[in-house]
Amino acid sequence: MKKLTAEKCCQLLDTLNSNGMSILEGYYAEALEIALPILEQQERGEREWIEWGGGDCPVSDSAIVEVRFRSGRQRSGAKAEEYIWTNGYGELSETGADIIAYRIIPERATNQNGEQ
Repeated sequence: MKKLTAEKCCQLLDTLNSNGMSILEGYYAEALEIALPILEQQERGEREWIEWGGGDCPVSDSAIVEVRFRSGRQRSGAKAEEYIWTNGYGELSETGADIIAYRIIPERATNQNGEQ
């Protein structure tokens, strides 16, 4: 299987958006739109912040991420599944604890003893 690139992702989105989409193709387009900024980040080799407006978790639950909250605080080193990714609801929004940006922390290689 070939690796999905940002360029290929854009091509696929253009193709989908130029035709009428079925429900399944609509979900496919949504997934590509979520994947695109992550692919671009990986290809740049940078750990730039990706703006987040809320919704379902944009990465794998097991991905290690750094998040920036509306309050300006940041937290790093936790799995994505440990955060609440929806924004603008109730107490989280009022306290500034909703996520406004994130970046993926690359996995570090470990040796045979599990050490980094």
